[in-house]
Amino acid sequence: MKLPLFTSLILALFIIQVKAQVQYPICKHGTSSKAIFNFEKSGPNNPNTYNYDVKYYRLRLEVDPNIKYIDGSVTCFFTPKDSNFNHIYFDLDTALQVDSVYFRNQKLSVFTHTNDQISIPLNDTIGIGQIDSIQIYYQGVPNTNGLGTFVQDSYNSQDKIIWTLSEPYGASSWWPCKNTLNDKADSIELIISTPIRNQVASNGLLLSIDTLGPLATYHWKSNYPIATYLIAFAVTNYNIHEYKMALNNDSILFQHFLYPGDVQSISQSLNTTYPFMVFFDSLLGTYPFINEKYGHASFTFGGGMEHQTMSFMGTYSGEVIAHELAHQWFGNFITCNSWQDLWLNEAFATYLTTLTYEFDILHNSNYLPYQLQGYRNVSFLYPHKSVFISDTSHADSIFTRIPYYKGASLLHMLRWQMGDSAFFTGVRNYLQDPALAYSFAKTNDLKQHLETSSGLNLTEFFKDWYYGKGYPTYTATWSQSAGMLNLNITQTQSDPSVYFFNMPIPYKLQGNGWDTIIVVNPSFSGQNFQIPISKTINQMVFDPLKWIGAKSTIFTGITEQQNLEAEIDIFPNPVNQVLQIKTSKNIKINSIELLNLDGKVIVQQTKSKSIDVTSFANGSYLVRLFTNHGILTKPIIISH
Repeated sequence: MKLPLFTSLILALFIIQVKAQVQYPICKHGTSSKAIFNFEKSGPNNPNTYNYDVKYYRLRLEVDPNIKYIDGSVTCFFTPKDSNFNHIYFDLDTALQVDSVYFRNQKLSVFTHTNDQISIPLNDTIGIGQIDSIQIYYQGVPNTNGLGTFVQDSYNSQDKIIWTLSEPYGASSWWPCKNTLNDKADSIELIISTPIRNQVASNGLLLSIDTLGPLATYHWKSNYPIATYLIAFAVTNYNIHEYKMALNNDSILFQHFLYPGDVQSISQSLNTTYPFMVFFDSLLGTYPFINEKYGHASFTFGGGMEHQTMSFMGTYSGEVIAHELAHQWFGNFITCNSWQDLWLNEAFATYLTTLTYEFDILHNSNYLPYQLQGYRNVSFLYPHKSVFISDTSHADSIFTRIPYYKGASLLHMLRWQMGDSAFFTGVRNYLQDPALAYSFAKTNDLKQHLETSSGLNLTEFFKDWYYGKGYPTYTATWSQSAGMLNLNITQTQSDPSVYFFNMPIPYKLQGNGWDTIIVVNPSFSGQNFQIPISKTINQMVFDPLKWIGAKSTIFTGITEQQNLEAEIDIFPNPVNQVLQIKTSKNIKINSIELLNLDGKVIVQQTKSKSIDVTSFANGSYLVRLFTNHGILTKPIIISH
């Protein structure tokens, strides 16, 4: 069907937009309008902080958007994990100055602050599990690292803003903390004073706004466990829009901190967020922070950041709103316990955004194929990358397109292999696991829940598609005779880290007035399938619903395939010394391969039409010929 010109232009623009989104992750991969980020700062991963458990943080800060500066204190309540605990460490960039440290209301005379670490000897020993606290006063000009950290900027020609974005390693650039992915504070308070014309957006519930002279103090508190990198604030002259809506036999507070007069952001926040919330709440389970709120705060960044209960937004497209909201379940409620497993956060947020297209939640399902093709395109751009992140030393090595889009492709393939019921049941069971709720998870935790719900062993899947690099390319060669479809499928891999990608493959068969989908599950390259099909096949289409992150070529000339076998002679068979290949004048051989039954190529040549097999063990093998009329694969036996 030919589309009207206007519709065609709109569709073309959408395709361009989708491609643009594939090029840049829709979350945490943008730039401030003025800030220059240093991507060379690596994460602290300070083992000195592993021996205590953070219970509570209280941040008392004073910030002015007109001045890039922070002044305040952090109180930390903690419990030791080791006996004879008499020394505590915190992460803090040495660009900031520690003025004093108090322990049990006494000022400590001895502490050091070097190499981005505060080392504090205590004047007493604390027992395992005993709750105690320490208070650190500090000030200075925070560095801007990673994806932003602490940014002073302007959202127009005159109004200044300060915002923080601590993922992955930036928290200690602006406050003393335990900057790891192995400990969540049980609760937090942020008490932030700023010139009275400004408003402060942050995590949890806004308990009070107090004014004293020229300053207004915003008191935020959250009683939900929270990872260090998700603690954040933003300060500028916001307008606050808040309302309550019904949600799953309860109600939820929505609270949006938006630039004055920003009509588009106001409209998108108010009209788009709630339908997405209802959809995710029904699909995944109750919104994890129902007793507090969900909201948006505008900031000068090219994407968005899913700070717990308050996503910071550089744009208010439907995709970004859905993506950041989905993170409240995947990333905030359950957080990856290593940046190597970032896909547990980002792939789910990306895939759930795509489900809003599939299920027509404010998005048109007609565009779903473009979303799914975007996943594939990212894999094809990176033939030697895995979803598992081996280098987590820098922000720019962590936040690539791979964990977002190829990760979403993995989820889509798991859904295909498991079936909808088992897949979504496994995902919900993962979210409802009490050992993971408001805590951290590894990829193996998700894998175990998916295996339990499906009854499948997914070890090979994760070995190939998660840890393995690149993607497969399938070549299907088919012919039809006597009511039988003869199908040969070969696979090549873009990277040698994967020996063979195991995956059931759907093919759509089409004829005059009919079509059907068959599924084959090759276990080695060059495998042959014979499938009864009584109707005449005119065309075969690889993976019509785009389940699999793979490339494909199909040779569809039925007559040519039948003639190919008649015009090529492979002899002797069985063979004990030299295998000969003879062809008619019409057939040109481009290359020849000898494979074992596991699909491994053991001989590959382009010139000679004979193969010396004297060095190979007795047994069955496959010969694969790439010709100007297609590919022919034939079994042979070597017998000395």
